[in-house]
Amino acid sequence: MPINPATLVLSDIRKTYPNGIEALRGVSLKVRPGEVFGLVGPNGAGKTTLLKVASGLLFPETGTVVCDGRDITRHPKQAAAFIGLMPDPLGVYTDVSAWEYLEFFARLQAIPLNQIKGRIDAAVDLMGLRPWLADEVETLSAGWQRRLALGRVLLADTPVLLLDEPAAGLDVSARSELLGLVRRLAESGRTLIVSSHILPELEQLADRFAIINQGRWVNAAPDQPFFTRAELQRGFSTARWRLRCNRPADAVQTLSRLGLDAHSEADILTFASADEAVAARALRAVIDSNVDVYEFQRQQVELTELVLQVLRQENWSTDGAVPPVRSRI
Repeated sequence: MPINPATLVLSDIRKTYPNGIEALRGVSLKVRPGEVFGLVGPNGAGKTTLLKVASGLLFPETGTVVCDGRDITRHPKQAAAFIGLMPDPLGVYTDVSAWEYLEFFARLQAIPLNQIKGRIDAAVDLMGLRPWLADEVETLSAGWQRRLALGRVLLADTPVLLLDEPAAGLDVSARSELLGLVRRLAESGRTLIVSSHILPELEQLADRFAIINQGRWVNAAPDQPFFTRAELQRGFSTARWRLRCNRPADAVQTLSRLGLDAHSEADILTFASADEAVAARALRAVIDSNVDVYEFQRQQVELTELVLQVLRQENWSTDGAVPPVRSRI
């Protein structure tokens, strides 16, 4: 299904619910065509509210939502022409066949009658749903129901897709297949925001990430709320190195003489260095001190560990407590 690429821009979005909860507190975000943006945060952090505001289902008190250069903040019908939302829970109707389900939503979206079959066929082929079209939705597995729900969103042929926990409740194989489909949608030029608690898969899927907590972005690195997969993998501005050897205490002393702060646990020590040449000289110095080195490698930062660390730091800051030493990622 050919689409016209569109950039999604949210500026200073604030949303407070009638019970006084500030769900969003000045959130801004820009996502470009072909990009998968990973939205991360604990329950109640504001992820779903952000997606609902972006899709036009909720109106913010302040701020704007702009798509393809058009302000769609308080125009839900206009928003629906640009943005498709796959919610969680799905709201899948279970007493109809898969084809009837798709046809119902095609009519609900006011797709011209002469285009309905073509739109459904395109979504069905992309999602691999054709063998199941005559089956009742309730007989489909959780994975196929989620494919069906995503197929429903694709009927409108919008350039922007917002996916709220698209792989929730699926086994490893089904998650991998579904997220592979999401990657293909981005490669077709669509703009995607994916909210997920399944961080290992999201780490492989998204191009860029941000962590939201208590309605606002929190920094993953100093003054940096947004970060790319590449930055995550190389440890942001300072890489960490892992060395396994037979005499870690001696190795720590050698590195200390080079001005490197190393920490050891059992036969493994770690130290930080943004410069690969410095890390190489450190390795040479350890070997020259007659320490047997078994392994030496750059450590990658995992998204799960980073998020847990950032949220712990954020909670300590909020409580006014003094945080312990940051974990060695």
